[in-house]
Amino acid sequence: MKKLFLASAVLSAMVSCSRDDDSPKKDEASLIIGTWNQYKGDFYTTYDNKTQTLYPNGCESQNTVEYNETEVNIVNYESKDGACAPTIHKNGKYTYDKETKKLTHGKAYIVTKITPTELITEDHNTDWDGDGKKDVTTRYFRRVK
Repeated sequence: MKKLFLASAVLSAMVSCSRDDDSPKKDEASLIIGTWNQYKGDFYTTYDNKTQTLYPNGCESQNTVEYNETEVNIVNYESKDGACAPTIHKNGKYTYDKETKKLTHGKAYIVTKITPTELITEDHNTDWDGDGKKDVTTRYFRRVK
């Protein structure tokens, strides 16, 4: 399940590091623009009604998702000759609908929280427990740039 988490983490998006800001709120769509690193994932499985929390470690903890105005760039890291090296670069278009809070690039994600430093998404894209029902995946990201 760890490999599935890390693979899907790369295909996801968003950030976290909690900080309240009294400055005027930015448009949510512009808050997405930047580079994010997933630091945690929660997987709620319908078969047993349990939540499992996983934290990326090693080279996988360096994976990033970068959004610009219209494109997303996903970079995975793996150990190569004792050092972490980027191995997968996926570029593509993305869309964000601020009314429905739907972020789409390959798959659809609902943005449940976005601040200048944190992004949390939820999706029903994967059947983690094999019971034929899509499970709830919550991904937590922090902004790195």
